[in-house]
This record gives sequence, structure tokens and C-alpha cells, in this order.
Amino acid sequence: MGIISVIIIFICICVDNMVSANMSANRMTKENKSIFSVKMAIVFTIFNVLLFGLGYILSIVFFRHWVYFAHNWVAFAFLLLLGIKLMLESIEKSPSFGDVDAGDNWKLAKVSAVIGLNSLLVGYAFETMDTSFFPEVILLLIITFVLSLLGSHLGGEQSKNLLSKKLELVAGIVLIIMGIRLIMI
Repeated sequence: MGIISVIIIFICICVDNMVSANMSANRMTKENKSIFSVKMAIVFTIFNVLLFGLGYILSIVFFRHWVYFAHNWVAFAFLLLLGIKLMLESIEKSPSFGDVDAGDNWKLAKVSAVIGLNSLLVGYAFETMDTSFFPEVILLLIITFVLSLLGSHLGGEQSKNLLSKKLELVAGIVLIIMGIRLIMI
């Protein structure tokens, strides 16, 4: 799997972070938005990287010997599931934070963990494909942080429908295409 494919997959799974940050920015005042957006980007990044690493390690420790003959199919299945999940989320309301929730670290951790489960599956899939760990972690760290901040700062009345519905739908379709590409090559 090439670096371009890795970047595209990471952008697609980080769209969830971007949409959640965008929806939160729509509900916050400017004073809370600027501080909370950085806090949210850091927490989203930490959870994405930790869960990616956990998925990678789980694959090495427990499942490596079981899926070595079908690694492309495992990666295809996970990308297909994530793509369908993102497409379904495009018709649901994304988790968001308001001014009241700005100090609720527990809620931020729960939402970050749920969104980070995408990274767990991708970490597992990447390990089965024998990709390296550290370059991917650095890329995931950068992409998650940048997209979370971007989502926060683009938050406004007009962007609510555009980012939350269409962007998640496109990301889901792209993940499915990337998964199909894995089994065709």
C-alpha cells in the first residue's frame, strides 16, 4: 500500500473528527470555540493514535498467524465496514459539544474514543498488510490534528449541512473504493 493510499484512508477516517469539531463550533460562542477547538483537536489526535496503535498491536499479538493468507481480504472487509459506517453517519446527527460541555472532559473522552474506533480497525488492517508503524502514526497524528482544527474553524451556519452530510458520504464512498482496490491488486 502506497503513501498516497495511506493518506487518503487517514483523511477519510478523520472526517468524523472534522465533522464533530464542525458541529461543535456551530454550537459554541467565539470565546469558548477558540480554546476548545485546540483541546478537542489534541484529544481526538491522542485517541486516534492510541487506538490505531492498539489495533496494530492486537493484530501482531493475536491474529497475525490466522490472517496471513488473506490479509487483503481482511483490510477490504474493514475498509468496507468503515465506508458503510461513514455513509450511514451522513444521515445521522454527529456528536457535538456546546458551551455547557466545554469543561466536560469525560464527554470529550467518550466521544473521542467512539470516533477513534475507526483508527482501531485501520491499525489492524494496516498491520495485516505489513505496512510500517511509525510513518503511519506520524501521518495520522498530523491529519487528525489538522482536520479537527479545520473543522472547528470552518464551523458556521452554512457549513453545517455541507460538512456533516456530504463530506461523510464522500469519505465513505472513497473508503469502499479503496477497499475494492485492495482486493483487485
